[in-house]
Amino acid sequence: MSTTGFEFGGNAVTKLCGVRYPIFLAGMAAISGPKLVAAVANAGGMGTVGGLRLAPLALRRWIRETKELTDKPFGVNLVPSFGGPDVFEAQFQVVLQEKPRMLSLFYAENYPHMISRAKDAGMVVMVQVGSVELARRAIAQGADIITAQGSESGGHLNRGTIGLLSLLPSLISAADGRPVLAAGGITNRDDVRTVMNMGARGVLCGTAFVACDESNAHPLYKQKIVDATVDDTEYRTGYSFGWKYGTPHRVIPNRDKWNLLRHIGGGARVIDKPRMAQKLSLYAGQGVGKIDRVVSAAARVEELAMGLADDGEREAVERFEGVRLRYA
Repeated sequence: MSTTGFEFGGNAVTKLCGVRYPIFLAGMAAISGPKLVAAVANAGGMGTVGGLRLAPLALRRWIRETKELTDKPFGVNLVPSFGGPDVFEAQFQVVLQEKPRMLSLFYAENYPHMISRAKDAGMVVMVQVGSVELARRAIAQGADIITAQGSESGGHLNRGTIGLLSLLPSLISAADGRPVLAAGGITNRDDVRTVMNMGARGVLCGTAFVACDESNAHPLYKQKIVDATVDDTEYRTGYSFGWKYGTPHRVIPNRDKWNLLRHIGGGARVIDKPRMAQKLSLYAGQGVGKIDRVVSAAARVEELAMGLADDGEREAVERFEGVRLRYA
């Protein structure tokens, strides 16, 4: 990388997606906008546009704005169960026409033919799941990449009751040779090293990228992530913004008992009024205790990518960094 000289040798995921590092940005609704997606892509990772709740024209605009900011591969995330078949089909038509490198799906079992349609259009398809049952369905439908979403993850969970370190090896065994990404509480190089040593072929991160300069999150939202400890997230199955009651999700809960919005999970955007960030229970994963500042997306990718190095490479880079910092 630019500051260390470290270069990852690549694996099945990087070759399939055409990226330098198997570091994937989660497609977070309203938060993973063109600036963040392009910044991750330009840093060597796989940026993913958060397409949930975007009208088809807005989705097309975001995809084209991202293309103006990067010539690197990126993806688009859609949630088929949201909005019903007509809304999804309209969004899907935009994706088929614009042809990003990857289509990222959540709750894919509801629309069994979309994976083959995306692949016929030349896209790689990644499906995020929280159980072996859902992974097997996605594989049977032709998914190229499976993401094991542990219950530590922030935002909405696909089943979401199994911790990552139990889920990951089970999905690797069930994946029939497909590469498996790890998601849930991953924020730094040590997390990446742990899951890669377990057999993951890459990682998907959300909360860590919310707390980046380029994300669309409200500054108060970013600061709440920085200030939170590992004790400060909560698994819920109640209300969350725009989803049916009972959908599992993880938030930093708002404890103000006089505030009715505290019962709702959501993600406050920079364009929202400050009271939304102050009153909502904000989506975040259990990795919040390891995020101590807001940084650029490139810096976050660099930190995560350091977990991909083998022991010899890592020691050499860490020695280099020590010398560079002493003489900076």
